[in-house]
Amino acid sequence: MARKAEDLGFSTFLVPDHLNPQFAPFTALAVAAEATSTLRIGTQVLCNELRHPVVAAKEIATLDVLSDGRVEWGMGAGWLPNDFAAIGTEELPSVRVDRLVESIDVMRALFAGDAVHHDGHHYRVDVDRAAPVPLQRPHPPLIVGAAQQRLLTYAGRVAQIVSISPGFAARAFGPYPASITVEENTTRQVGWIEAGAGARFADVELSVVAAPARITDRPEEVAEHAAPGLGITPEEVLRSVHVLAGSVEGVCETLVARRERWGISNIVIPWRFVDQFGPVVARLAGT
Repeated sequence: MARKAEDLGFSTFLVPDHLNPQFAPFTALAVAAEATSTLRIGTQVLCNELRHPVVAAKEIATLDVLSDGRVEWGMGAGWLPNDFAAIGTEELPSVRVDRLVESIDVMRALFAGDAVHHDGHHYRVDVDRAAPVPLQRPHPPLIVGAAQQRLLTYAGRVAQIVSISPGFAARAFGPYPASITVEENTTRQVGWIEAGAGARFADVELSVVAAPARITDRPEEVAEHAAPGLGITPEEVLRSVHVLAGSVEGVCETLVARRERWGISNIVIPWRFVDQFGPVVARLAGT
């Protein structure tokens, strides 16, 4: 899989972090790094609730050393109920965000390679010397995945890449309709990131996962099929930054338009669609 992604010109090979039937991320990424030479590897994103930050930092740093500095460090507060049920925790979203923020602070300190003595609200750390330290300094590029204001604002402040998830306000839930359009939601989310980033906003890379993603002559069929699950109309499906459907030329035009409007330049494609999007990568990578 990693070799195919590299051959097609994709920049990064990302592995999610859940307790459902999938490979564990660090072992899988180590194999992907060994099988390739230039492809970057990363987590999209680590569920912070599943491991202590001292353990996570050591895994990330080790992977960065062994891959010759090709790691992207993705972190998130977690969202999948099955993950929390599997480990017997039911923390509120606000608590998970608190823990994520503290965890990232601890990990950044550990990546410096010095002693870290931290007595926080959620974590206690007593490390005399963190090792190994990552090759990329001060640390591998940090990806923070988020959808709501608090975490997107924080991500703008600390992350090199912000992975924007769909916002709840732009979709219907049961009898409750969306309160804003998908375009308004994206504009608002990018605004939260910019507010957090301040003067460094131009250096923050904005990312979205495109799902569904199809190269097709019938994008309206993709929209009709996806609309019920996404809680938006078929018309809005095709306007959402989280969906890509159309011909190669049409998708390229859409991506350029979204980059010009919102600054979104990092697009994550689910594995099963990589062959379809090879021509898109060939046209747009590096432009």
